Amino acid sequence: MSETTIQTAQVTEETEETTETTEAAEAAEAAHRRETFRFAEAPSLHEAGMMSMPVMTPEAPEQFMEWVSSGGQVVKVLFGDPETGGVSLVWSRFEPGYVLPRHSHSADCLYYVTRGELRMGRTVLGEGDGFFQPADRPYTYTAGPDGVEILEFRTTSPFDMQITESLPGWGRVLEAMRANRDQWAAEAKA
Repeated sequence: MSETTIQTAQVTEETEETTETTEAAEAAEAAHRRETFRFAEAPSLHEAGMMSMPVMTPEAPEQFMEWVSSGGQVVKVLFGDPETGGVSLVWSRFEPGYVLPRHSHSADCLYYVTRGELRMGRTVLGEGDGFFQPADRPYTYTAGPDGVEILEFRTTSPFDMQITESLPGWGRVLEAMRANRDQWAAEAKA
């Protein structure tokens, strides 16, 4: 190898090392930058691509499709990026009497009630209350008489949803949905 070739190779290696160092520094700086978010600009959970499509066990496609199209819920991603990971913040509104089917997520989550109330069995949580739900542990709740708004804090942006509602449980979910669907639609228009 000629001396010029060796020098060119050394310069190329140094340039690559400098580029990698610069990229690492820029990534570290970006991770520590303040970022703002606005509720009005928040995409829906579906649009954000943070949660994979729900997987159901046992399969109940008819019940699932009826539930999905029922309305009664709005879920927005306030903060998070499924491609880079990191923390996420999701805002959810469930209309009065809305029953969330038994399900779990692949990430721990801290839930905080900002308005209304929810019922988990005999436990009633109102404004200022909350609960921690470990990853992969199924849960369900019902929105109170005025509905419920909650914040969901996770240490990761991408997560999944495993629906594990029983067929009798789907009966409870759909009964509540059918009883309230018209009210939910009217409130969504208001």
